[in-house]
Amino acid sequence: MGFLNAEYSLHRVDAMAADRRLLILVTVLISLILGLGALWLMFPPLLGRPIRRLIEGTEQIAAGRFDFRFERPRNDEIGLLQESFNTMVARIQAHREELRSVMEYLNGIVENSADIIITVSPEGYIETLNRGAEQALGYRRVEVIGKRIEMLFADPRERDVAIAQLKRTGRNVTNYHTHFRTKHGQVRDVLLTLSYLRDRHGNPIGTFGISKDITREKKLQQELLQSQRFAAIGQAVTGIQHAIKNLLNGLKGGAFLIRVGLTKDNRQRVEEGLAMVEESIERISQLSRNMLNYAKEWKLELQTVDLGQLLEKISSLNQPAAADRGVTLRNETSPSMPPIRCDPELIGMATTDLVVNAIDACTWKHYPPGQSPEVVVRAYPDDASRRVVIEVRDNGCGMDEEIKRNIFTPFFSTKKTLGSGLGLALTARIINVHGGQLSVESEPDQGSVFRIQLPVDVPRNKGEC
Repeated sequence: MGFLNAEYSLHRVDAMAADRRLLILVTVLISLILGLGALWLMFPPLLGRPIRRLIEGTEQIAAGRFDFRFERPRNDEIGLLQESFNTMVARIQAHREELRSVMEYLNGIVENSADIIITVSPEGYIETLNRGAEQALGYRRVEVIGKRIEMLFADPRERDVAIAQLKRTGRNVTNYHTHFRTKHGQVRDVLLTLSYLRDRHGNPIGTFGISKDITREKKLQQELLQSQRFAAIGQAVTGIQHAIKNLLNGLKGGAFLIRVGLTKDNRQRVEEGLAMVEESIERISQLSRNMLNYAKEWKLELQTVDLGQLLEKISSLNQPAAADRGVTLRNETSPSMPPIRCDPELIGMATTDLVVNAIDACTWKHYPPGQSPEVVVRAYPDDASRRVVIEVRDNGCGMDEEIKRNIFTPFFSTKKTLGSGLGLALTARIINVHGGQLSVESEPDQGSVFRIQLPVDVPRNKGEC
């Protein structure tokens, strides 16, 4: 055996392989350049212009032109996007038109309302007011928007009271009686309903007030009240005739006894006759005072009053008279009574009259065993209506339907020869001028409940009544 030693060079093979790789690389590079060039030439018609068109549509919507639509959408994915865009814009436009219609409808209601409608910022500056406010107050919008709301109040403190009530309730204040001053200085009586303006999260962002001008109604009420006073004077001519007749009979009877006593030198008869004359004179004086009180004009002397103390004083003053007649008089006033603004002398007079009448009603009843005459004076707050309630309750003789219908009529009396028929009429008038109400519940032989409802806040500048 032997070995063959041969040498063979691969240099040419390596060179040929290197040339082939270079050719492949150049070919790939040329293909890539040609592909990119073709893509660059094809991009504008295939994607560039549609994308620019979408951007244009977006800009149109951003500018508020909701009537923009893509015409003849493409049949590819870009076309689906254009169709979706058209659908979205159509829905936005429909909702926008619906919202505009609702806004125009609400704005029409506000603008055409005869009431005074004003919105105020949390800082107390006027933001909007309607045409009704312009007509009622004489201001143009540009004269008041941005100004303090207090400029419209005759007494700015009344707004403070309304805002305090609004904060207490957290909801609204209804029919708050206040006064606005017009551009020309006139004072208008208004009933204000005040509410919070809130954002979608429920946070207060201002106040919204609707005020009704009741100046004319108040004037008509005053005229009606005046006519009622004149009518009362006319009724007095007829109504007092019966009372005077009874009083004259008492005077005549007393004079007769005095004359007989003097003739027969009977001192006892003279004293009896003199007592009858003095009693009749006192009743004439009382009747005269009641008539003057009923016919005169009162100017309320308003004060902030602790009603509990006032009623306690009234009960204490009438305790001895009730005890002398065998009647138990109790006072039950709620400890949570708020202070109220009223004329304490007039409210005291009205409540006292009800208490005295209740004591009389108890003395006119024959009580069965186990019962005893009782009068209860109660007072408690009615938070829902911002009022306080005073009740005078008795278990006396009570009243039938006919008496209840006439109980507040001037010169109507159930006390026979003892009453003038003006006491309850005066009481009702006192409560009325305070903006309150007086009502009665009663059944024969079951007793009566006279109920006074008074507002907590009477306007500070209440006029003559």
